[in-house]
Amino acid sequence: MDAARAAMIGGAAFTVILVGAVIWDEIAPPPTPDNAQEVADFCLGDHSNIGVHYHPLIEIIINGQEVSIPANIGINHDGCSMRGVHTHDSSGKIHVEMDKKYNVPAESFFLIWGETFNENQILDYVVDDDHEIVVTLNGDSVDTFEDTVMEDSEVLRIEYKPK
Repeated sequence: MDAARAAMIGGAAFTVILVGAVIWDEIAPPPTPDNAQEVADFCLGDHSNIGVHYHPLIEIIINGQEVSIPANIGINHDGCSMRGVHTHDSSGKIHVEMDKKYNVPAESFFLIWGETFNENQILDYVVDDDHEIVVTLNGDSVDTFEDTVMEDSEVLRIEYKPK
């Protein structure tokens, strides 16, 4: 086989693999979340034990008004100087700093914060005949609520609104 033919076959194989990966990314089920309480309980302590470090964003909208997520959630928390999931400011930027890669569910953050998030409630707002909770991840509707796995730079928007 000459070099040109080998290059064509290699290029075609690469193209098939690339197209397959793009298609799989679109149809693959969402990642299975790790145990929310175990992730919430992870104590990083300091920055010497970091295996992964990334930043999803959480937006909470209640009846059209954005709710500020407090700074320093997970900092000096229950005897731990820094939880693996925490905030430093009130921007909604979540810091995920863990010893290894976990599929961090949104529930982990809310457990650390001491607030409720599930299909029936966000903070003190409960679904009723007149209100619903709509959750999107990067603008796409999701029905995984507290089990939604947050990745780097993704935006998890939780909206409590009239039906």
